[in-house]
Amino acid sequence: MIITLANGKGGSGKTTLAVLLAHALAESGKAVSVLDLDPQGTATNWLRESGSKVAMYDPARKYEAVFIDTPPRVEALPRALASCSVAVLVCSPSPADLWTTRDTAAALRPHLPRGARLRLLFNGVQHNTVLARDLPAIAERIGVQALRSTISRRQCYQHAALLGWQALDGDAREEIRRAALEIITA
Repeated sequence: MIITLANGKGGSGKTTLAVLLAHALAESGKAVSVLDLDPQGTATNWLRESGSKVAMYDPARKYEAVFIDTPPRVEALPRALASCSVAVLVCSPSPADLWTTRDTAAALRPHLPRGARLRLLFNGVQHNTVLARDLPAIAERIGVQALRSTISRRQCYQHAALLGWQALDGDAREEIRRAALEIITA
């Protein structure tokens, strides 16, 4: 299964989630890799520095899941979508991100392979807020089916780039694991 994480806006959390979602599946024993298509190479550096169980993508190997990290440019997405099973738009619940996500969805739909699913993953959610309660309506405005799972705003996710998976407490690990399983089964 190939999972492309995308958004035309930088800072939405694509890289962090690509690595953490991959790590959650690797922790459950799956052969998982990350293909870093972002010229910044943040996912590559993260995996190299952290001693992760997640492999960098090698076309000669077989994986149960490949997470593709993309740059924040819509014109770069067709390559990343060419063979994906699911494209996940990563979006924080802020007006600027919502508008860009809606535009990104429209730009990538024509490039999705036949049978590929398009899903929305809300990232940086502060629960018990007006925006968190409005997520279903926001997803409807974007026009993409949202995952039931959301990712909370937690500092440990940023710390994981330096400290690895162990930077996440049990609740954070479970939140990421739940989202990863929903992505590969939904």
